[in-house]
Amino acid sequence: MVHHMSQKNEYNDPEKVENNEERLHWHCLRHEGDYDCTNECVLQSVLQLFGKRHSLSIIRTLLRHNKLRFNQLLKEVGGSPKTITERLRELETHGILIREVFNDVIPVKVEYSLAKPGRDLEDIFERISIWARNWITNG
Repeated sequence: MVHHMSQKNEYNDPEKVENNEERLHWHCLRHEGDYDCTNECVLQSVLQLFGKRHSLSIIRTLLRHNKLRFNQLLKEVGGSPKTITERLRELETHGILIREVFNDVIPVKVEYSLAKPGRDLEDIFERISIWARNWITNG
C-alpha cells in the first residue's frame, strides 16, 4: 500500500522541514511520529540492512572499485566468507548490487558491482565523509 501525503503538516511541509529542528522527522512516510513507527517503516528496513556487519563496507568498496570478484571483496572488506556471502545475497535481493556469473570459464567467474540504487548511495557516503571530517576537526 502506497501512502500519499496530500495535506501539509510539520513533517512534509518543505519550508518547515528546511528551516526547523523537526527536519529529521521525515523518517517515516507511514506514521506521523517515531512513537508509532514500526518495522514496516521504509527507513527502518533500510537501517536494519545497512546496520548488518559489512553491508556498508561492501557498498563503499564497490563504489571505489566498480567491479570485484568474491575473493577481492573478501580481501578488501575482511570478515568471514560466510558473513560476506550472506551480505552479498541480501544486498542483491534488495537490488543494491548485481551478481554477474560467467559460465564460459572454469572455474565459474562471478563479479559483483553496484546497481543504480547502490551507486546512488555515493552522495550519502560523501556527506558522511564531510560530516566526519568536520566533526573530527572541530570535535
